[in-house]
Amino acid sequence: MKRTFRSLAGWLTISLMALLLWTNASYRVSAQSGEFKPNVNQEVSSTYTIAQMNEEATVLYRRVLENNMEEVRASVTRIGNSLAHVSFEGQTSVEGIHALSETVVEVKEATAKFKGDRHLLQQASAKLRLATDSLANPAKPLWLQYYKIVKNDLDALSLAVNQNNSAAILTNRFSVLEEHYETIRPAAIIRLEPYQIAQMDAWLSHLKGLTHAKQSDRSQLRSMTEHGEELVNQLFGREKDESAFVPYVQGPDRRAAGLIISSVIVATLSYAGYRKYRAEQQDIFTYRR
Repeated sequence: MKRTFRSLAGWLTISLMALLLWTNASYRVSAQSGEFKPNVNQEVSSTYTIAQMNEEATVLYRRVLENNMEEVRASVTRIGNSLAHVSFEGQTSVEGIHALSETVVEVKEATAKFKGDRHLLQQASAKLRLATDSLANPAKPLWLQYYKIVKNDLDALSLAVNQNNSAAILTNRFSVLEEHYETIRPAAIIRLEPYQIAQMDAWLSHLKGLTHAKQSDRSQLRSMTEHGEELVNQLFGREKDESAFVPYVQGPDRRAAGLIISSVIVATLSYAGYRKYRAEQQDIFTYRR
């Protein structure tokens, strides 16, 4: 009876110790998981904040088009306040952060001057919309879709130069090109290297001087517009000799084309295999020299 009691007490002691060890180990795992969760939550919070700012900029742009100035002012205030709380580490360069901040200030100023210049507010809000999207969608930012627009602007200017149009027409063509470039410039700064933006800025500044001159140098203008084609292609990540008339192709269309081509190849190979199988079954061989 004593031996049975001692045996039972021993088993209870061992079970209790095992339970304590298991509880201690579970606590350590939980503690480690708890230490890791803040980092995960911090990353999610940072990503969500950028996405939230992008959504706010989208709403702001829509409200500008709707002429809802009360909501526009509220959106501008929220975006301005969120800048201090967003972590841009690893998202863009110092130049990109500065360009985004300048765009927010520009929208604020345009909002205050709304009655005087409505077009200015629309352009500023579009710049902010593209800039925040460039942060939120680095793989396929919206500003890249301006390639055809900028290309057409440059082609129109080049045509005016070749046709010896008046200085007023040259100035007008340049102003359209400059406005479209300025619209995408903050978004481009967020994603590109500073030297790429510096090249475009220097080229545009020189071109402006030539188009606004009283006696324009046509040969130099032709040379500058030709050089501009290369710079624009580099800005949008296009090949040097890629045609300006090739439309911007979205990702799903390319995938669909790839599927069609793959299907044709598979069907051809399957048919060839079937013909070979039939030939072998009927003892028919292709003659080769």
